[in-house]
Amino acid sequence: MRLSLAAKGLILVSIPLLFEVGVVAVLVNLQKQAETETANSQRSRKVAAGISRLSAELFDLWQNVVPKLKKQWATTGNFDQSYKNAIDKLNAEYTELESLCADQPEIQSRLKQSRLLLTNAQKILDHAAASMESGFGPAMDKEDIAVLRNMPATIRQLGEKNQELEAIYRRDWADRSPNRHSELREQTLAVAAIAAVFNVVLSIALAIFLLKDVTGRLQILKDNAARLAAGMQLRAPLQGNDEIAEADRVFRKMARALTDLSHKERAVIENALDTICAIDKDGRFLSVNPASFGLFGLEPDELIGSRLVDVIAESSREDILAWTASLRNNTGEQEREFLVRRRNSQNGNSFVDTLWSGHWSEVERSLFFVVHDMTDRKELERARQELVAMFTHDLRLPLSTIQGTLEMADAGLLGQLNERGERLIKAAERNGVRMIGLINDLLDIEKIKSGTMTLTSEIVGLQDVFNDVKANVAALTEEGHIYFECPPTKLTVVADKEKLNRVIFNLVSNAIKFSPPQSRLILAACISTNPSEKKESGKEFVEITVSDQGPGIPPDMVSTIFERFQQVSDSTHNSKGGTGLGLTICKEIVNMHGGKIWVTNGKEKGSVFHFTLPCA
Repeated sequence: MRLSLAAKGLILVSIPLLFEVGVVAVLVNLQKQAETETANSQRSRKVAAGISRLSAELFDLWQNVVPKLKKQWATTGNFDQSYKNAIDKLNAEYTELESLCADQPEIQSRLKQSRLLLTNAQKILDHAAASMESGFGPAMDKEDIAVLRNMPATIRQLGEKNQELEAIYRRDWADRSPNRHSELREQTLAVAAIAAVFNVVLSIALAIFLLKDVTGRLQILKDNAARLAAGMQLRAPLQGNDEIAEADRVFRKMARALTDLSHKERAVIENALDTICAIDKDGRFLSVNPASFGLFGLEPDELIGSRLVDVIAESSREDILAWTASLRNNTGEQEREFLVRRRNSQNGNSFVDTLWSGHWSEVERSLFFVVHDMTDRKELERARQELVAMFTHDLRLPLSTIQGTLEMADAGLLGQLNERGERLIKAAERNGVRMIGLINDLLDIEKIKSGTMTLTSEIVGLQDVFNDVKANVAALTEEGHIYFECPPTKLTVVADKEKLNRVIFNLVSNAIKFSPPQSRLILAACISTNPSEKKESGKEFVEITVSDQGPGIPPDMVSTIFERFQQVSDSTHNSKGGTGLGLTICKEIVNMHGGKIWVTNGKEKGSVFHFTLPCA
């Protein structure tokens, strides 16, 4: 189990820290020993000085005091007690030496022996002095006289003991103190040398550990990233539970996701019906999917490395070169149509209409294209144009002729009809009008889609348009018993009057269809209160509304009511006929004017159609 990077870092910091603490502890101990040895040296000097003073005082006692006492006693019979001061000094020296040498048993033993001799000498002198003071000095017994006569020998023996003591101490000091100081110096130097060597070794070991365990494993991650980019197999997974191993697991998870995504992307590209290709900055194919064979008649291997212009029809080569140059500068259109050359094994070359979608990648320094074969679309376009032509020439003209004949029959110009004949003629006339309206609507939708419908914009007074519409629907409102109101207005708009009239007529006639008898229908205009329109265009807009009291628009159709062939048909809306294109045409015309159109349901009932136009 691998430790985390945080734990490893803590260990890496703790090891040298603990080592330094140990070194400091050893050095502190050596320092204390040195201080102790220094104190011992000072004490030894005091002991040496004390022994020297003791020897000097004993010598003084031997050379001066004892002979003086002896001479005084021999000549006068008196005994001078000045010896006591010398002995007191000696006792004081012994006491100090005993305290200084408390941890040296041999010297303590010698001191006790020497002091015992001094005590004996003091007793002899004190006994002699006492005898003198009692008047029995000259008459002392032979034993006392013999003891007193041996006093010099005692003093001499005491001096010898003291000399032995001094010799022993000087020997011990000479053997111990210099050696101990030298030993401490050697130990200090050894600790410093070991610490320096260990510090170097530890630094090298930590560096090797970092290089092998951390840097080496990070290098594996880096190598895996390069392998992933190159599409190579990744190295073996890293073991452990530390952050690097976790990063390796996350990286492998990401690599699997990227690989799966790459496989899916490749599957999409390989199975796409459109040709997807990449072109380098020199205009040569870098990669292309298998759909290229269906479009160019060339396999991907044949295209890679070839020039783009080689598969483009000669009439489109200059255009595609200019377009690719504009794409590199991010100034070109995203889509363009070009004629490409297809190689056929039997009939040579043919030409295909195509739609190119292009994008320049600054990172890849390449152009990426999606090329769509527009052959089917062109065929549909031609079929649609043929259908429109058929509506125009083969249907509308005959229907107009039939409609004229029916109107003449209805007017009695072709003879008198009975009641049933008049009823059938009127039904046929209504269906003819409906068919012609459907054809006209289809033609208008086609014009709008193809961009051939144009606007003749002018300043239009809305009151005039409202009056025209009211007059045109008067018969319908009278037949349906509907009250049609147009509040007076002085507003003017910039619009194509004829197309504006058509939009309002479509909305009003549509409202009349779904309005119940005795209901009200209102056509009104006001300045738009929508700030977004003014903000977008910088113009004022007029909002025109058509309000009815019908069943309203189902909520699910409010957003789709303006689409082609959308008609309301449910239990509350009976079929009222119509082509299902009227509202679509209204929307397209309003959009061409730069306005918007929408529908809302009334607060109580009915619906309200709104559209806006630029104010004049």
